[in-house]
Amino acid sequence: MLRSYRLCEIEEILADTDTTEIADDIVETDEDMQLIVRGYYVHIPELNLYLREGVVCIWEEEEKLFMPDFAVTVIYENELETGTWINYEQDGFVVTLANWLNGRCSIEQIVQLKCNLVMPDEAIYKKERN
Repeated sequence: MLRSYRLCEIEEILADTDTTEIADDIVETDEDMQLIVRGYYVHIPELNLYLREGVVCIWEEEEKLFMPDFAVTVIYENELETGTWINYEQDGFVVTLANWLNGRCSIEQIVQLKCNLVMPDEAIYKKERN
């Protein structure tokens, strides 16, 4: 399912949306860190960038498992299926994107960017569960 918004609206929309049924993806793991992203994403067509909310997990020796440490926004430059993340920061969508663009766009321009919230098709997840 695809919905269009302005970037300045998207985090509030996500906060009010039930995403508990959407599976997360592990995108990177090394010996002491794991990066997990949410199954939904935000596409900014004008920049051809993709944003995903995520969490960095740190290996806890006592527990012998990865434990959530802090939330991040992850930027992808290419299609999510073929691309790898290019940056992540411990900030929201607007600030993370502004920092990555490094002055190429003003904050005023960034908050007004049109973006698409892409939620996975529920049928795909139902099929995977069966």
